Amino acid sequence: MIKIFVVCDAGMGSSALGASLLRKEFKESKLNVSIQNVPIDMDMHDADVLVTHKHFEANLKKHYPDKKIFGLEDFLNKNNLKKVVHMMETIEKAVLVKENIRVNLKTVSSDEAIIFSGKRLVESGYVEERYIEGMLERDHSLSVFMGNKIALPHGEYDYKKNILNSGIVVDIYPEGIDWHGETVNLVVGLAGQGEDHMHILSNIATVFGEIEEVDKVLAHQDVEEIYRLLTQEVQE
Repeated sequence: MIKIFVVCDAGMGSSALGASLLRKEFKESKLNVSIQNVPIDMDMHDADVLVTHKHFEANLKKHYPDKKIFGLEDFLNKNNLKKVVHMMETIEKAVLVKENIRVNLKTVSSDEAIIFSGKRLVESGYVEERYIEGMLERDHSLSVFMGNKIALPHGEYDYKKNILNSGIVVDIYPEGIDWHGETVNLVVGLAGQGEDHMHILSNIATVFGEIEEVDKVLAHQDVEEIYRLLTQEVQE
């Protein structure tokens, strides 16, 4: 569920109208969203996305630098609202987003790590819930340990029908996980359709082909660095 707050000064006038109109625009989208209107002085750390008037955009970016913020000239302009929906759909279809790179996680079992990454794939709109079963079955029948402290959980072939969009989540466990007798620190949950995810898999093979490079990432645990390394082929 993507939480969208529509923000104005008091949270009762233009934001209420904007929230109502935005709900209508999202009706034809496949994204699972909740939309509410709020005043600008409300704590918005619980939101994923903030939609506001251009006048408030800079202030919100200052206080919530980690949020996706859309500043609109006019809440009544349907084209503006359609742009918000389109941009959200584009963001959600990205194979890897920074929010899906998690570091400094506490050690768990291999099954728990798979379920944890699988749930994130579900929450991000990449797969249906049943895909997690396929991830567990794949690892139980043939370990997804790839070497160099890396595991690549993904669903068996029969579960490809439960993939909605290609997506990847990255989890780092600094103390390591016992993965069928092997030690895993880097868990990369994968749901792949077509060729969408292949450049990131290629980067994983290239960047983490040497154990020294894996150790550097584990030492730094820098989300920005990991994102750059895994998406650099797209950005260049």
